[in-house]
Amino acid sequence: MPLLDATRRRAGLLLALAAASLFASTAAGADTWPSRPITLIVSFEPGGSTDISARAVAQALAGELKQPVVVENRTGAGGRIGTKAAALARPDGYTLLWGSGSSLTAAPVLYPDQGHVATLVPVSLGATQSFVFVISPTLGVRTVQEFVALAKRQPGQLNFASAGMGSSNHLLGEIFLAATGAPVVHVPYKGAVMAKDAVIRGEAQLMDEVTSPLIGALRAGQLVPLFMTGERRDPAFPDIPTAAEAGLPEMTIQGFFGLLAPAGTPPEIVARLNEAMRTALASEPVAKAFGNLGFTTVYSTPEEMAARIADGRATYARIVKARQIRVD
Repeated sequence: MPLLDATRRRAGLLLALAAASLFASTAAGADTWPSRPITLIVSFEPGGSTDISARAVAQALAGELKQPVVVENRTGAGGRIGTKAAALARPDGYTLLWGSGSSLTAAPVLYPDQGHVATLVPVSLGATQSFVFVISPTLGVRTVQEFVALAKRQPGQLNFASAGMGSSNHLLGEIFLAATGAPVVHVPYKGAVMAKDAVIRGEAQLMDEVTSPLIGALRAGQLVPLFMTGERRDPAFPDIPTAAEAGLPEMTIQGFFGLLAPAGTPPEIVARLNEAMRTALASEPVAKAFGNLGFTTVYSTPEEMAARIADGRATYARIVKARQIRVD
């Protein structure tokens, strides 16, 4: 027994030393962070609104942190692949996520395997933006009422394109179809750019997306806007009605983007990232880039971002339940 007790004491001492070493290593890492390039995961394809906003912020953060911030696009499954990769990354401050509202609020409501999303540590919001519902100009209609009437005359013949199953624009589209009774077929694509191109080609006839990736096509007349989901009309597109003006007040919902870190990231690093975000978002290059893209710049505390995510998730949960929306 004495030998066993000694063995136990030795094992306990080794565990204590290991824990102390790990704590010291983590503390030292936080003190010297960042000492090498940082990876910023974007879970959607290059050229989409999430990617565009991430690259503007990454450049500004690099200046603040004195290290390169490299955007890495990990696409697929409506943003769920990249989000999971970030959530499971080593929590040392060198892998971060530029998260979108779709991945943080819509996907966890629709998919039971999204528990890892709740483990992500909010750092700060970055931007908000309204969604715009658009249709193909080949249809020859220009309002919600005209589109719905056309769809009902051709049940199952029109397609609704989304950036992927479970993305926020998929969920918003389902809400629109349920609210209007339009018999339109959902067709998921691998990102907003492919969905937009499908509508421009006439392969699909309806889609919704935050405004930035659609600005060029809207101004060129390649897409016809039906309405925007913001509370007020967008000054850049004053002729596009709001959802409430179009008779769909329940669709007054804004998209958002923000910075998150894996669970277990040292609080000191989260605090430093938050302060860097405050400065980056206030910088002239980011303000100019976001303004050109139609974003509204929004800095927040981690707690405020957590509340925004929780509120959005609760809203989508109510909508999904009320509309009985299911994703196969």
